[in-house]
Amino acid sequence: MVVLAGMAHGLNSTAVNKGYMVFLLPVSDAFGIGRIGGSIVFSLARAGEGPFGAVAGWLIDRFGPKPIFFVGSTMVGVGFLLLGQSVNIFTFSVIYLTLITVGSVLAFSNATSALVNNWFDAKRAFAMAFYQAISSIIPAILVPGLAFLILKEGWDTAAMVCGVSILLLVTPMTLWIQNTPETQGLLPDGSDVSRKSIPEEPTIPGYIVTGYDLSGAFHTVSYWLLFVGSICRLTSKGGFMVHFIPILIWKEVDQGLASIYLGLSLFLVVPFYLCFGWLADKFPKNIVLATTTMSGSVAMLVLVIAPTSNLTIYIFLIMFAISETGGSNNWATIGDYFGRKSYGRLRGLTQFGATPGVLFAPIFAGWWFDKTSSYEFPLWCFALCGVIGGISYLLMRKPSQIPDGRQRNSRI
Repeated sequence: MVVLAGMAHGLNSTAVNKGYMVFLLPVSDAFGIGRIGGSIVFSLARAGEGPFGAVAGWLIDRFGPKPIFFVGSTMVGVGFLLLGQSVNIFTFSVIYLTLITVGSVLAFSNATSALVNNWFDAKRAFAMAFYQAISSIIPAILVPGLAFLILKEGWDTAAMVCGVSILLLVTPMTLWIQNTPETQGLLPDGSDVSRKSIPEEPTIPGYIVTGYDLSGAFHTVSYWLLFVGSICRLTSKGGFMVHFIPILIWKEVDQGLASIYLGLSLFLVVPFYLCFGWLADKFPKNIVLATTTMSGSVAMLVLVIAPTSNLTIYIFLIMFAISETGGSNNWATIGDYFGRKSYGRLRGLTQFGATPGVLFAPIFAGWWFDKTSSYEFPLWCFALCGVIGGISYLLMRKPSQIPDGRQRNSRI
């Protein structure tokens, strides 16, 4: 399940989560909309993870990850095929913000994460990190190739190649996905069934283990600290990631080399995912989260303060790669603190809370650059946001007891 989730998410990330960074400048130039125009489109797409994520979370808790994955991956594949036929920014935006964004949120931002969360308990953070490591190494290999394809054949041809790849390679993975270990007569973490009793007939679809419902989670201080920390982390990351390549170009890095650096950062994050995932299972997750989140702030400040040099870029890439591991631990912490019962909805609502920041941070950065030809002030703002998020994580504490949330629901 971890390998399937990682491969699926990685192929989608090549086209969407990481790929949009190499689409930004070519699309902006093709339609003559400037960096702020391109930032608006891709910022709306990133922000769409919030409201659509809340809906996706409810659907996943109701029906399980498998059918949602099938629907979402099909939408993304078809969306990219249609995207390649766009003749103006309006049709491009409609297709990208509906089929591609909604499909990606359903299948990859939520369903794959919920799938991994369902199959692990004590080893949840490392499993989530392993899933993210797989999903990172694939775009690390493929994104530079996508950038080269865009350079040689155009963004429209590259979009159609993405669509065909997802429909042929990703959507068929639905056949092997199983919603929970209990539906297969198994236990989380690969525990020996013969040595443990599994209540409520686990082979019957509908068995759900203990966990908080929404109301119970909302009554804990830790959820709201996690909520604030996640908003700050996602806002800081969202504002920076849309402009990753343009920021490096601003630092006098060649555009082609900037794409290579993007791929290198994705390679670097793989061992860090495994390292910090292991640490999060051994030590308090809030401390690990705070460390990785503040590492992102350091990475941004390095670009602002230090003079441009190879050493500056390498330090930035290392600190940035460490900060990228925060995503897997963030979502693993929701499962660790609040169980599986409402995981999809809690994750989706957390994403929803980050919507304004994820939407306006990249737009602000694009507007500021168009006005001043500098990313310095936006980077200071994003770094401060990351520090606030890190402090919120540090203040969290795991709830002392997860309530008994067993229930039967034949639709899962």
